[in-house]
Amino acid sequence: TTKRRSAMQRLLLALALLLACSAGAQGQSDAGGHFRFGTLFWKRVESEPMSNTVEITIETAWRRSYSSNYFTAAQMPDHTLMQINGKESPVLDLGDGKMMYLEKVKITAWSQAEDWFLGEQVFRHTYDRPNNAGQPWMVSFKGCCRMKELRNNANQAWEMKMGIDMLKASMSPRVVALPVVYFSKPAANLPTQMMFNLRTAMAYDDIIWTAPVPGTNAPANYDGLSSVVRIMSPGNVTVDVAQEGMLHVTAYAHMAAHPEIMVPVDVIVRISPAANTDPQFDEATRMLFAKEHVARPGFEFSADIGGFMGQNTDPANYVGFTVGPLPEGAHLSTVRGKGTSPSDVAVMTLRWTPCTHQIGKSVVCFDVVNSLGMASTQKCLAINVVADAAPAVSVSLGGVTLGGMGSANPLLIGVSYVFQVTGTDFNSKDMLMIKPTKADGSMCGPGEACIPPTSMMSAPYSWMGPGTNMSTAVNLTFAPKHNHGGYVMQHCFSASDSCGAPCGGVSCPGVIQNTTTCITIRVDRCQFVVRQGQELQEIAAIYNSDWLQLWSLNHQLSNPDVNLMPGNIVNIGHLYAVQPYDKPQDVAVRFGMSDEAFATLNADVRIGAMGMEQCQSVTECSSMRWCILPSSCEGASGSIYQGAYADQPWFAAEKDVLATPPLPAK
Repeated sequence: TTKRRSAMQRLLLALALLLACSAGAQGQSDAGGHFRFGTLFWKRVESEPMSNTVEITIETAWRRSYSSNYFTAAQMPDHTLMQINGKESPVLDLGDGKMMYLEKVKITAWSQAEDWFLGEQVFRHTYDRPNNAGQPWMVSFKGCCRMKELRNNANQAWEMKMGIDMLKASMSPRVVALPVVYFSKPAANLPTQMMFNLRTAMAYDDIIWTAPVPGTNAPANYDGLSSVVRIMSPGNVTVDVAQEGMLHVTAYAHMAAHPEIMVPVDVIVRISPAANTDPQFDEATRMLFAKEHVARPGFEFSADIGGFMGQNTDPANYVGFTVGPLPEGAHLSTVRGKGTSPSDVAVMTLRWTPCTHQIGKSVVCFDVVNSLGMASTQKCLAINVVADAAPAVSVSLGGVTLGGMGSANPLLIGVSYVFQVTGTDFNSKDMLMIKPTKADGSMCGPGEACIPPTSMMSAPYSWMGPGTNMSTAVNLTFAPKHNHGGYVMQHCFSASDSCGAPCGGVSCPGVIQNTTTCITIRVDRCQFVVRQGQELQEIAAIYNSDWLQLWSLNHQLSNPDVNLMPGNIVNIGHLYAVQPYDKPQDVAVRFGMSDEAFATLNADVRIGAMGMEQCQSVTECSSMRWCILPSSCEGASGSIYQGAYADQPWFAAEKDVLATPPLPAK
């Protein structure tokens, strides 16, 4: 089967070449020229960045009907290569004395209704220098002949020019358009100024558009039609459609930063008689064309293109679509529906998973064409392929996003808190994973506390945010226990995205990226929030104490037997200001507390470190506090002042007496 197909392709190619040559010699005067459309663009060869080698691509459209073999060739599964000939063979003049010809044009699109096929050929050329002595290399594409039906330059030769300067750019813009742009002549008394838009692909946003000007590198092609066609930035072409017929429009797209780097485009504008059956895009599709879309390597981009016929009374009529060249790897679905009316829209889906090497701007142009041979004005879908960005991650509590220091107020024992850890990705097709990690984003090892003790994380849940944002979140629930007072710890969370689908030999075009954020979680000391049914004695028992001690610490409680209300805050200790060289063990002994009781009230003090000094200067100790629940029976009854001032009369006399004791002499 493969051999039979190859033999058939060689036969068709030979026949096509023969017909192309004979048509160039004989058919030209009968049917007019075959040239419909042309554009050029260039880029420096990436594999040879130190050389002056460029790839120049010529996209051209030609009359499809002059030889049926073009159509046959366009159907071949491997895009049979064609040689283009004519009265004057199309030639690419490289500007340095070298010439090349259209001998291997690959067919990329065709339209039976509009009678054209579109093809491209890529030329590789190495210049002696990156530019021509400070000026760009001026490349021209010329040949003969244009269509005889044109209102301007009918049956005449064409010439388009392009500037190459590898010191100022590594590539040019690329103009994308359908070969033929359609308008309908408006009814009487309606405005006749209509507009279509030319789009550029590749990496440049700032483009200046101009028409050819006599005496410049871009020859004048309007032949007295300057009042009919006006070209303005950003690619808006205004055409007076008062007169039926066809004309060609030549425009130049210049890089704004380097206007001498320019690329041409030459399209046909066809103005048809007014008809209420003219096909048109549906409203949803028109909205798609009105904005630039973003795609990312490894993730599928899709768009539904819909159209229908105007006031159609014949159910046998239907619509389809004309589509310009597609990006590599893009696919179109079959057309669903006939498009006989606005309620029966014909829909075709474009699907494309771009690869890493396709980062930049791509453009796909469409028109709606009906079975009567009429078409809508072209519209183009702009797709900007950008590298997949890293996700963002944040932590919030009660709807308030937390910074690195955590909540403004410390958490309280006895209250359940729900932290929402949210990852957000501008790529709606991405998949996010949220996990607790170390500060550097690495996974926690065995025994490392990635989340607070006794806390729990929920299963992830996702939603679509504004625009194309996609968010995934997990809830961290933490209810500080009786022994969490004084807990202070930094906790970190990472959001990681996915690879996307393998593409262009790259297994992970999306690149897995991690973003980490950290917060500090603090639990207040010496305070306990009462839960339903808890009494003072029950709370005291939790801390191996009694109601007398707790009642003495809570002056707001007028009676120890009054029922406590859920949410009441009870003091479970006294805050002690740590002094230089204080050791937790010494303080615990002084206040009659065991090491375990001290550590229960102060989660940031480990039992194994009770004998260590916690600070050594007033400045270092200024913000340090410990929670103390003293025992009057077990603690030291004396103090440092008792011995120091025992012999002072005023100290010994400090008791309830009627007379005021004398003050010590100065």
